Amino acid sequence: MTQIEKYNYLLPERLIAKAPASPRDSSRLLVFDSANGIYSDEIFSNLGNYIGPGDLIITNNSKVIPARIFGHKKTGGKIELLLIEQKADCWQTIVGGKINIGDKIFFAENLEAEILEKNGKECIVRFNLKIDIFWQVLDKIGHMPVPPYIKNSELSEKDLRREYQTVYAQNYGSAAAPTAGLHFTKKLMGELELNGVKFASIDLHVGLGTFSPIEEEDIKKKKLHLENFSVPFSTVEKIISAKKSGGRIISVGTTTVRALESAADEILLNKKNISGATDIFIQPGDKFQIVDGLITNFHLPKSSLMMLVAAFIESKTDLDGREKLLELYNHAIDNNYRYYSFGDAMLIA
Repeated sequence: MTQIEKYNYLLPERLIAKAPASPRDSSRLLVFDSANGIYSDEIFSNLGNYIGPGDLIITNNSKVIPARIFGHKKTGGKIELLLIEQKADCWQTIVGGKINIGDKIFFAENLEAEILEKNGKECIVRFNLKIDIFWQVLDKIGHMPVPPYIKNSELSEKDLRREYQTVYAQNYGSAAAPTAGLHFTKKLMGELELNGVKFASIDLHVGLGTFSPIEEEDIKKKKLHLENFSVPFSTVEKIISAKKSGGRIISVGTTTVRALESAADEILLNKKNISGATDIFIQPGDKFQIVDGLITNFHLPKSSLMMLVAAFIESKTDLDGREKLLELYNHAIDNNYRYYSFGDAMLIA
């Protein structure tokens, strides 16, 4: 059995969430207390029972762009583009449909794209419109890049634009939502702050890595696709302050973990406005320098995200992280937790 096969599990299709809980913080929360190995069933709105004064919650403020656009070739063949990352005046994309280098794709609102490079389904394209006009057009014709398992959701495109976005999202750049943050409401965040919990943010723009299957070679090299991130100095200062006062750093989501642990050395040196790109692939056996607690969703089988969560469990206990993670996942399945992007959450602290 390969390493990644060890992270497989069977999920009944009925547990795949097709829409978020309403209100968002009414979703369920599986709490794993790493100090004593006990886990319990909770509601997300009761998060304040487990995170308190002096603790620092760090969110990923990256905003999902309406990255799926539909067009056609001159011959009439239908083409779908999924925008992954802007590179200078071009875009890295995934293309659905038959396409060759040099082909042009035509969209509504006089938008055109030319295929400059091609590697399987991954393509580099250049659009014909200036960037400010391009964003206006994308806002009109683009669709939210929801995962395939929720494409049949009953939500309208208007609803998806609202629901597949965190309430604190600010900076456009992601091709998928940092979904652990979807459980927060402004009301809950306000209540936590009144109770002495502090908030800070990073940006990690979710890119191609989230759509790519994991290969054994990736595990050996401990590398994933590059994703851009930034950690503002205000967040660095809050991290340093919280650690000095004995507070815990609670990461909202695996994307936030990747940014914080990629920048850990610079954060601990109190550097200003850290930015870069990370291909870090966190696996059991790795150490965590910044993060003390993790809020995360239930992830797809055989994914790098499962390996990251298993690594975090292992870093906080003397347990086998993979075995404990699968135990937690099976408990959630047996108790009808909802899975994946719009599903329920887990707190490991």
